[in-house]
Amino acid sequence: MTDPDQILANYEGTLAQAQRRGDAIRETLANLQVTERSADGQISVTVNDAGNLVDLRLGNALQRKDGDAVGREVLRVVQAAQGRVATTVQEAMAPLMGPDSEAMHMMMDKLRSAQPPAEPERPSWGPQESGFGQLEEDQTPPPRASRPPQPPSRPSDDDDDFSDGGYLR
Repeated sequence: MTDPDQILANYEGTLAQAQRRGDAIRETLANLQVTERSADGQISVTVNDAGNLVDLRLGNALQRKDGDAVGREVLRVVQAAQGRVATTVQEAMAPLMGPDSEAMHMMMDKLRSAQPPAEPERPSWGPQESGFGQLEEDQTPPPRASRPPQPPSRPSDDDDDFSDGGYLR
């Protein structure tokens, strides 16, 4: 027969071990950050384990550059850092969760689905986007759909007229 005290002690030991592993996972994720830099080193961004921007550093040489170009480069560097988050999390969590555990697969699926799609790089010599997502070369508004003309309404002497005609006579 099994000793109930021994079963309880084993259960408490298993719970304590799970608590320690959970604390280690939380601490590792809380301290996990990915830093990415632009090719010229003038832009440095840091994102956390969820891909949220936590630090942005801009070099003084950027003051002489076009603001729109700098903005696009900042976004590109942020996206590059966000793209590395899943791999970095996987490397940090594998020893704690097991590289092939169900929990690891669930976490990686969630991280990968939350990443923004990679934006293709545009050459600096080609058309550039304006602030509203239209190319500068294409500033014509989209054509409007026209409504067919409505026949004029007929006046009626009936006060209970519920037709589509106007109520002002």
